[in-house]
Amino acid sequence: MVSFTFDDFPRTARYQGGDILAMQGWRATYYVAAGLMGIENHHGQSFHATDVQQLHECGHEISGHTYSHLDCAQSTPEQVIAETKRNTAALKAMGVDTPIEHFAWPYGTTNAAHKAALAKRFKSMRGVSSGVHYGKADLNLLKSTPLFSGPETDEALSLLQGLKKKPGWLIFFTHDVRANPSKWGISGRDFGRVIAAVKDCGADVLPVGKALEKLEGHYG
Repeated sequence: MVSFTFDDFPRTARYQGGDILAMQGWRATYYVAAGLMGIENHHGQSFHATDVQQLHECGHEISGHTYSHLDCAQSTPEQVIAETKRNTAALKAMGVDTPIEHFAWPYGTTNAAHKAALAKRFKSMRGVSSGVHYGKADLNLLKSTPLFSGPETDEALSLLQGLKKKPGWLIFFTHDVRANPSKWGISGRDFGRVIAAVKDCGADVLPVGKALEKLEGHYG
């Protein structure tokens, strides 16, 4: 299985990301930091509330981040919990009427105390360490392979080739998808190469929550 995920998220992650995946019949997971709504930064223009609503209506999975993109490693568990509660409330106000059950650690940073604090709030929490899940996974720090233009694209393509020989669950994450991407984004050309490679390896493409449901059904 393959899961595409977008962090924060810039508007290109919808129009050059999610909409293109939807043309394949695929859906992605968006880890939304609600406090970034409407800003302009190195990823380009950030999302609007209508983007969140429309992605949700299209069947993409809306998931959690800290509200202000707080670095959890520099914060107390109480601060992290408060940020996630504020973020969830903001997403509900944008029209997300399903539970926010999955979370991504901003910058991929966390510790045992934070993982324990959020374990009852979310079914999974995603990190930024590359790799494939084979038969088991740390649901409080899921592996996730970057989809960035450059050497990371080659690594992603190599891991997809590996799925042909040894099936597993591969999660990708990125930010912007545009012709001149940021350091933490991917070009449309490279994104297309990855999509073609996913189709070639025959993987099921599912949002994180749906992928976990399938795994739980398989492994009991």
